[in-house]
Amino acid sequence: MTIESIALDGANGVRIEILERSDTTLVIRWVEPGRCHYGEQRWRRRSAHTSGTCAVSRRKIRRGDAVFKPAERPAPSNASAMIAAEVLCALADEV
Repeated sequence: MTIESIALDGANGVRIEILERSDTTLVIRWVEPGRCHYGEQRWRRRSAHTSGTCAVSRRKIRRGDAVFKPAERPAPSNASAMIAAEVLCALADEV
């Protein structure tokens, strides 16, 4: 499903723009000043393998939580980044 682009401010100055969204995949523009820039990066929904922090809401993510993570190979610079699936569900309800 394509949605109207949603721009978000993430942690540490990261700029995230959701270009497309379905239940299992995202296409994101990820801009991290001084580190990396991905114009159309594919992310997939999965269970978190490790604990971490949501790149959008900054809330804690626990191992096993539903998250979206970069799905590209070789692993990109932001491979450890996660977005909590519930955060995106809440955003979709607002749109």
